[in-house]
Amino acid sequence: MRQASRALLPAAFFALFVNACSARPEASPGRPPPAQGVVVVSICSLRADHLGCYGYGAPTSPRTDALAREAVVFREAITHAPSTFLAHASLFTSLIPPRHGASFAAGKAMPPQPVTLAEVLKERGFATASFNGGGQLDRVWGLDQGFDVYETPSPAGASPLEVERLEAQVDAAIAWLDRQRDPRFFLFIHTYEVHHGYTPRAADLALFDGGYRGPLPPAISVELLARVNAGRIRLSPRDLEHVVAAYDGEIRSADRALGRLLDHLRSARLYDRSLIIVTSDHGEEFGEHGGVGRHSHALYDELLRVPLIVKFGGSWRAGGSLDAQVRLIDVAPTILGALALPVPPAFEGSDLLPYVAGGPAPPPYALVALDGGVMALRTPQWKWQQGRLFNLRTDPGESTDVARRFPQVERALRRVKRELVNGAHPGALPKAEVSRELRQRLQALGYVE
Repeated sequence: MRQASRALLPAAFFALFVNACSARPEASPGRPPPAQGVVVVSICSLRADHLGCYGYGAPTSPRTDALAREAVVFREAITHAPSTFLAHASLFTSLIPPRHGASFAAGKAMPPQPVTLAEVLKERGFATASFNGGGQLDRVWGLDQGFDVYETPSPAGASPLEVERLEAQVDAAIAWLDRQRDPRFFLFIHTYEVHHGYTPRAADLALFDGGYRGPLPPAISVELLARVNAGRIRLSPRDLEHVVAAYDGEIRSADRALGRLLDHLRSARLYDRSLIIVTSDHGEEFGEHGGVGRHSHALYDELLRVPLIVKFGGSWRAGGSLDAQVRLIDVAPTILGALALPVPPAFEGSDLLPYVAGGPAPPPYALVALDGGVMALRTPQWKWQQGRLFNLRTDPGESTDVARRFPQVERALRRVKRELVNGAHPGALPKAEVSRELRQRLQALGYVE
């Protein structure tokens, strides 16, 4: 499919897209030392540009930044949906949303037919476990395929805020790791800690906004953000800074929990022989296009650009920083490549190891979608969405439609998008049976009213 899509691009435009992917590493022979363990940490709603290793000035992420120095940082990683369920379905299956067909809005779970990364690894003898925040990752949505253990930790006596924090998932993950006897494992950890609402500890908030004296409370609730986005509360620039500071405080907390996990991997002598990946499902909007503390509603870059930090076995290519556009569907093939395992033919993503070693950049396009069918196509320079076209080089804020100025680009990207989704008919999808408890959880996260 990737070759067919490339053929649709006029040569001049394809060259333009590829040339935008600069800063490749110098060619070097070899591959990373073989990894035995795989750890993937997905921090929901985490914007890449709020981490120090991506250039953020505030001290949100000291432990993540330290990991990045021993890893490869992909500076332009793109999710396939600004919503949790769809993005993780693409992460696990290496399929774009029109092909896996999952839909939270329609109450449709991921069908059992697509092979998942966890299923591939389990068949190869890996122990597989996920400790996650539930909600749109609850097992009713079908994302538990291939996991021996799939849990939403809820420690006895813990408050709702304590359960929300990455600490809870890390505690459960460490206990599971300590029980493992086989060195081959796949551990997937997910947290909603950074997701709205923003409820940082006082010490974490003070790092970013200890001097705020405005009308907003320290904790920014889902209900407060709903009133802001409905126009019932008007935020001053200083109020908006406070909202962002609360968000940053939660990043600092999640970063601290990530550091504890990394410390445990070192003390258990698992760190050097593990592939460790830190990423997110989507970003968050903070006024760039009118909304505050929102996602799932648009396909702008503040919602699509996510961190992707990959620490290979033996810290191969440590300190690498790569500029080419990559995608969440590339994560699963890259994991299998680092394990020297074959990639299922159904996977649509690319193994990024050849690029990391100095080879050609991955395909220069990412198809992204809203839950409900609206789609866009992103390249390193262009964003196409239903006839609108944005030049990301000259207009990174995506404020000016230039489709009339560049009709040939608009037509070329329209054709590529059509080819990418051609034949994408996942068939009948299972209905997700949402319990009362799950509905309450989704309400607390702002997903349902």
